[in-house]
Amino acid sequence: MRTDETQGDQGVFSISEENQRDVSATCTEKPGLYREKDSHGCRITNETLIEGLVNEMRTDETQGDQGVFSISEENQRYVSATCIEKPGLYREKDSHGSRITNETLIEETQHSSNYPPANPYGGGYTSYGYGGGYGNPYQQNPAAQMMQGMMGMMMPAMHTMPPSTQTVVINNNVWNTNNALMSAAKVEELLAQKMQEDEDFMARLKSNYVANLKRHLDMDGTLEPTEGTVKGFTHYPEDDPMVVFMNEFDGTPLAGERWDAESDCIFLDKAMDGAGTNEDAIIHVIANRTNAQRQKIKKKFKTAYGEDLIERLDSELSGDFLETVMALFVPPAHYDAWCIKEAIYGPGTDESVLIEIFGTRTPKQIQEIRAVYGDVASPNRKSGETLIEQDIEDDTSGDFKRFLISACQGGRNELDPETLEEAVEPVLFEDKPTGQFIINMEKLVNVAKAKRDAQKLFEVTEDQLGTDEEEMIRIFALPEVYQSRATYDEYVKLTQRDVENTIDRETSGNFGKGLLTMVMALKCRPKYFAERLVWCMKGLGTHDSDLIRVIVSRAEIDMVQIKECFLEMTKQTLWNWIDQDCSGDYCKILKAIVGQN
Repeated sequence: MRTDETQGDQGVFSISEENQRDVSATCTEKPGLYREKDSHGCRITNETLIEGLVNEMRTDETQGDQGVFSISEENQRYVSATCIEKPGLYREKDSHGSRITNETLIEETQHSSNYPPANPYGGGYTSYGYGGGYGNPYQQNPAAQMMQGMMGMMMPAMHTMPPSTQTVVINNNVWNTNNALMSAAKVEELLAQKMQEDEDFMARLKSNYVANLKRHLDMDGTLEPTEGTVKGFTHYPEDDPMVVFMNEFDGTPLAGERWDAESDCIFLDKAMDGAGTNEDAIIHVIANRTNAQRQKIKKKFKTAYGEDLIERLDSELSGDFLETVMALFVPPAHYDAWCIKEAIYGPGTDESVLIEIFGTRTPKQIQEIRAVYGDVASPNRKSGETLIEQDIEDDTSGDFKRFLISACQGGRNELDPETLEEAVEPVLFEDKPTGQFIINMEKLVNVAKAKRDAQKLFEVTEDQLGTDEEEMIRIFALPEVYQSRATYDEYVKLTQRDVENTIDRETSGNFGKGLLTMVMALKCRPKYFAERLVWCMKGLGTHDSDLIRVIVSRAEIDMVQIKECFLEMTKQTLWNWIDQDCSGDYCKILKAIVGQN
């Protein structure tokens, strides 16, 4: 609703096309200007074209062609000049005789000018010229007043209304002004509340993001994205062999259904039933389920058939294929504990297994291994978490023993939650949060400490005759992963030599191998395991137990990244190496786990 500068007290009322769907009854006018009067003869003047502020315009059943014009409380702040009304219905007549009834109190906003201020009857001068700046029928616009004055030189004057009407309108003006102030305060309060809600929402998003990062760090030992090749099985696709089997078995329409451990149990039972074993069916199920899902299958099978699935599989399978299947059905911490027990209790000590596990597992994973090692290594007698240390002390010696005792504590410093929280920063677009976050890696590390540790490492290795192995263990075993990486970077700047090169020069034997493994894992676990897989299959023969352990233990963690590193090293895929190096059902299940793509 705005003033038309050329038509004095006339104005134009506009409703945007977008909002017309909300208007149930409107005034019909021919193109041109729109004139309105209230019950006191006041005119409405508004210099702002109001679009999108109309909530409702309806026909009043008792008033014929009258309607209701409403502006929401939330949108009142957009109205720059309005008419003052007393409580009750507010009637206005346009130039065509149509009527609008307004039940809402609309706040008044007045504009300054060089002329006297707007009078309390709803009219007045505006800062944008005359153009209908009066809403009082007893007034005329300045141009008209000047033309009526003697020789057109009389300055415009403010006329008054009858005293009775004047009193009513002044009272209404006071009431309306107070209400406008209250409305403005409410809008400000709602705005502050909305901003606080937005801040709380972003804080919750950030908190969830940080929590996911922490879980990822505990599992994978890094904040960088990693991905396994074995993922949770959710639905049975139409081309799944189990769909065909269940349809033939009992008519169950399995296609598109959610994963069900019972269906897997039926399929496995039939694969081992009767003469011979359907190894392909066993591979299809076991290689495409996560470890957690396999635990459910194992439990459900015993309930359904009163028989242990592991014992049943053990009686049906053999060789490396059996070892792989057994490894897949053991929880990760128990499997690592079993591998450590085999490395220590077997004929001789397999130091490479101890180095691999203790040098690459995260602190949380090592703590889980310690918790279950006693049950795995000595199930017939009570033993605490210290049993693993006792076994290491009994089976190793020297610097290598100190390295393993240090590593098996699972006591490496972890990234401080407050530090991680501070390092996570929101991604902004036009200075507004997008709901996404980025990690500022510089905030994760203490550069001064990294420089001190690099200097100390240089002093106990390259800068003296002999090597202080105990100090080396401290420097390599304690700092968390990103602090360690910063130390290695500072060491290169200081000595122009890589940390691995110094370890090769200053240490030897299993102690040196252990330190190298630890450093390589802290820098890039997928690269270390890719090199480990090359070692397993390179040359004559295959280190099958090591190959099985690496593939099974990394299948759900970072096998995708391991395959990428493997391809970069060998220029061949891991799937192709396995296909050439292994055979039979053992080869099939390993290829099914790592995937061809």
